[in-house]
Amino acid sequence: MFEIICRVFVKNAWRARVLLASLCLAAPVVSEVSAADTVFRIQDKVLHTIDPRLFGQFMERPSWGEIGAEGALVPGTNRLQPKVVDLLAEMKPPVMRFPGGTDVDFMDWRDMVSNVPGRGTERPVSVGHKGHHVTNNFGYDEFFALCEELKSDPIIVVNLRYALLQKKPVAQVAQDAAELVAYCNAPVGSKLPAGMPHWPSIRKKNGRAKPYGVKIWQIGNETWFPFKQIQGMTEAQRDQHGAKCIVALCRAMLAVDPTIEFIVDGHGETFQAALLAREELGDKIGHFVFHRYTPWSVTKILSNGKTVPIESLSQADVWHAWVATPGFDKDGLAVFSNPLLAQARQTGLRIAVTEWNWNGGWGIEQWPLNSALAKGVGAAGFLHALMRAGDVVDIGCQSMLVGNSWAIHAIHADREGKQPPYFMPSGQATMLYSHHHGRNRLQVVAENVPTYEQPFAMGGIQPWEKLAYLDAVATAGDAAVFFHVINRSFDRAYAIEIDVAKMGPLDTKAIRHMLTGRLNDTPEKGQPAQVAEIVHTEIEYDGRTLAVTLPARTVSIVEMPRKR
Repeated sequence: MFEIICRVFVKNAWRARVLLASLCLAAPVVSEVSAADTVFRIQDKVLHTIDPRLFGQFMERPSWGEIGAEGALVPGTNRLQPKVVDLLAEMKPPVMRFPGGTDVDFMDWRDMVSNVPGRGTERPVSVGHKGHHVTNNFGYDEFFALCEELKSDPIIVVNLRYALLQKKPVAQVAQDAAELVAYCNAPVGSKLPAGMPHWPSIRKKNGRAKPYGVKIWQIGNETWFPFKQIQGMTEAQRDQHGAKCIVALCRAMLAVDPTIEFIVDGHGETFQAALLAREELGDKIGHFVFHRYTPWSVTKILSNGKTVPIESLSQADVWHAWVATPGFDKDGLAVFSNPLLAQARQTGLRIAVTEWNWNGGWGIEQWPLNSALAKGVGAAGFLHALMRAGDVVDIGCQSMLVGNSWAIHAIHADREGKQPPYFMPSGQATMLYSHHHGRNRLQVVAENVPTYEQPFAMGGIQPWEKLAYLDAVATAGDAAVFFHVINRSFDRAYAIEIDVAKMGPLDTKAIRHMLTGRLNDTPEKGQPAQVAEIVHTEIEYDGRTLAVTLPARTVSIVEMPRKR
């Protein structure tokens, strides 16, 4: 560990001192290990491509318990706190989804822009789906300006629920969605469908004459819930009705901008309706969606069907359960099990996972361990599952990007702007992978991978007979080969050997990028608010076989540049 600290690349001396203090105060217990506990042989065989959009983010604007970006503004303004923007710029998310989330299916998009006809100049306070009030200071114009600053592509979600449940006529819901497209994408002076206000002129009045050019639009959010609420229809009639609603919105939006494409829910009850809609619209529906969160609420802990007292669990028990996400294959490696993946592989569909994260744990007040670092290592499991599904999954959006209450955000902000914002480990994991990966996933042959049994059911976390301590994925591009590896062990370091002889010629200097941190979330004296850091270490090797030790409770990416 001392070698890592001494060779870390940091931005300034202050960050070095903070990192040194935090790691020395809470360094994992490292077991003595011999060389090459495990060998990973990277093969020169491409399994599939890795779309950089897998490592996107969800800039949610919820209304209850959390208000997202609304809680990260300079108080009294519509501007994000400058230090929040600095952290966002450091993350560089390739795509950002906005604004919801559940609330998008309950609110009027016009609340989030200024100078709406008949409303005056100001934006109203909105009422969310649970009756809570939320401001609209961070609206569409502010979001798109941020996207341009960060060079991130936007994904915009529109309301479908009102059409599905016939809260409004389908034609009106479609018109509402089309008007948002006009506000975002139509040039000033362009001809719009009859009866539509000239939204491009309103956008210009709000300070933006040039269209934003939003290409990807998601039709509704988690529409499997309103599908279950549709009354008085057979299953076939419901599917036809759902498809009719989707097609109506898409056609109305395409009438404003024929270049856009759509994401639709394809999970569970929505799959047949989505297929029917795609039969009419073809490739304009570019992606089907599923979402994945784990573990949600944990009200009790079970093992072999019997309740386990929380006080009987050790910190290691909780750690090894919490990092067991999202699901695993026969070798104990992280994968998704959603049936939409198999359907996509059979039919050629593409998939977007527009919400995912380690999320939950509430329901039990006194855990032996309540660690944001565990959630970050758990999030790395989601990232490995996304990459393993990269043959059909193109887009991933980690939920959520900026917040201060739900503890699943990538960046924690102080609503009053008095304390500096900081990264959370889950967001750092996604940033780490976004910055360091190749465009092709490669085959890895592993020897002697250590495993463990995870016996506990905790909400969405399930027992597993075999779960890999070391979970590895390899990717490569023109400039480098990347070895991505999670060490899930609570207290053991593992010495590994990475055989890249088939990938040469490679440079003899590699860089290990490692997410590491402390167990305690609340900082002790001298510790920073931020729990984890990404540490960069240079490693010299022969260009063929690289030996490295993986400390307990870490996520590492070893970058091996190609010879130039």
